[in-house]
Amino acid sequence: MTTTGVILGKFMPPHEGHVALVRTASYLVDRLTIILSASDKDPISPSVRKNWMESLFPEAVVIVANNGTEPLPADSPDWGPIIRGFHPEAIDRVIGSEGYIVDLARALNAQHFILDPMWMAFPANSDEVREDPFGHWKSIPDYVRPYFQKRLTLIGPESTGKSYMADVLAAKFGGPYVPEYGRPYEKYRTTGDYRAEELHFIVDGHVAHRKTLSLKAGPILFEDTDPLLTAVWAEMLLGRSLPDLEARIELPDHYLLLDANAPWEEDPLRYYGTQEQRQKFFTKIKTKLDAFGASYTLISGNWAEREAQAIAVVKEMLKTPKMHGGADAQK
Repeated sequence: MTTTGVILGKFMPPHEGHVALVRTASYLVDRLTIILSASDKDPISPSVRKNWMESLFPEAVVIVANNGTEPLPADSPDWGPIIRGFHPEAIDRVIGSEGYIVDLARALNAQHFILDPMWMAFPANSDEVREDPFGHWKSIPDYVRPYFQKRLTLIGPESTGKSYMADVLAAKFGGPYVPEYGRPYEKYRTTGDYRAEELHFIVDGHVAHRKTLSLKAGPILFEDTDPLLTAVWAEMLLGRSLPDLEARIELPDHYLLLDANAPWEEDPLRYYGTQEQRQKFFTKIKTKLDAFGASYTLISGNWAEREAQAIAVVKEMLKTPKMHGGADAQK
């Protein structure tokens, strides 16, 4: 016989306590339905939360119950008929971590399972996570982290310390960081003049890598180059811009623009080694940043000075959580 179960919650956002709750529920039932309580006033939109829950728990059925302008309290007796409307089949078990599920289970003619009601295993709640996500980073599941994460991208001409700086910052503040995809692409490509499509391949590889590593990174995702810098590479290599590539640019929260006045280190994968070429490259990057209205800090000086400037920027970024506009404005 198939055992069915229901979990009710806002999951705004889901945290590791929720993950433990749902995983435990999966041992208690054969078919689990997650009812996501929502309202028009929620600081995180129901669609975002539904996507999180479906990504975290692909075997469960996730249903959004939007109650309009006002949120419906979890202990409201209205939840019984609402859940019945979504789940007309018999419900065997109601799982949760708070006492209100006793009455809910009774209304659904089901058995209640109250798990970790004192939150001893995972002492976190969604309000605290939302208010201070960086302070509760370990409580945020992988799929949820990019929503709260800030992205800091290092760009500049060749041999200005981008990779070195990304590694230093990730080691100090938590990594991994997103490495440049253009270098391995250059190392293994067929020799000859670059084609426009190759710059798109580089963007494809870089963005895919970024999306993967963002799930494991810290509150700040450090990134060595990005599609904006690839767009500048297109101008340098092809002598023209690529509007279709530039349409793919997603600005990070902030850039560190490393100036061209760093010692040149020979590398067979590098192209533009004269100071005149490096300055031209730098000017094109700065022009592109300004054209896109990007937020950036100029990093200059010797290596120790550059490192100190970069660390200061990161510390400033960590003072405030990432803000979301529109339906997901932080409240």
